[in-house]
Amino acid sequence: MSISDQDGVEWLSVVAHDLKTPINAVRNALQLMQQLGPLNENQTYYAARALTNLQRMEVLVGKILDISWVDANVALDLTPVALIELIEEAIEPLREVATGRRIAIQMQIERTVPVIMLDRRRIYQVIDNLVGNAIKYNRDGGQVFVQVHRNIDEAVVTVKDTGIGIHHHDQDRIFERYFRARDGIALKIEGSGLGLAITRAIVERHSGRIWFESKAGEGTTFYVALPLRSEPRHETHNPRLAEGVRLAGESTDDYVDHASSYPSEASDVVDDRAQENTRLSYNDHTADKS
Repeated sequence: MSISDQDGVEWLSVVAHDLKTPINAVRNALQLMQQLGPLNENQTYYAARALTNLQRMEVLVGKILDISWVDANVALDLTPVALIELIEEAIEPLREVATGRRIAIQMQIERTVPVIMLDRRRIYQVIDNLVGNAIKYNRDGGQVFVQVHRNIDEAVVTVKDTGIGIHHHDQDRIFERYFRARDGIALKIEGSGLGLAITRAIVERHSGRIWFESKAGEGTTFYVALPLRSEPRHETHNPRLAEGVRLAGESTDDYVDHASSYPSEASDVVDDRAQENTRLSYNDHTADKS
């Protein structure tokens, strides 16, 4: 990275952090307004909408910080991590949205997967994004399957959904920054086009692999393979930038199955009206796919 590139990354990180101050100020003002006295129906509606959009802004600011982390090559914070527990922890906050859309998550976990050296908060972010997307791009009443197993010298995490899938003409670009698949755009599903690019960068920083299989109208399966002996790529550590970058959070007989409803809040926030349009138009849209 050139000096100018490095300066640009640092500037982006500073700007993203500076945006948090007015966002928090507006949120506090709205919350205080709600506490000062009863609001009429219109006031309540618009205050709620404002808070929802502030949350969306926070997500976008977080994405900017994540991209600056990727570009800055900040060193991973590697610690021994129980991957199974981390995955369960990452899925837990995703309950509400999935429950509201009657989406069930089934987990099949091989408990013999050992403790691995990982950047805990970054791998949490990977799971949050993949499972969050599996919920967001799913159909109401659909399913998400999360599987974890050991494959020789790797731990493999699989996230499968029964959603809209990825059309073949978009699959080569799905990990590109800012790219949005046309089916998601057509259904007015909110997104920044950064989540999968960041996810891939995190996995590759851990010397891991990420890939997917998908068919339009039938769902998508993402795979993440993490080496059991982590040998992360060489990185440079920039202490000035590090403080300005947000860090998110063999036996096949030893599987434990869980079936529950979970949701997506930490991933891109989905506008409730857009989500309603998605529910109403999903069946008609997928019936027209080629």
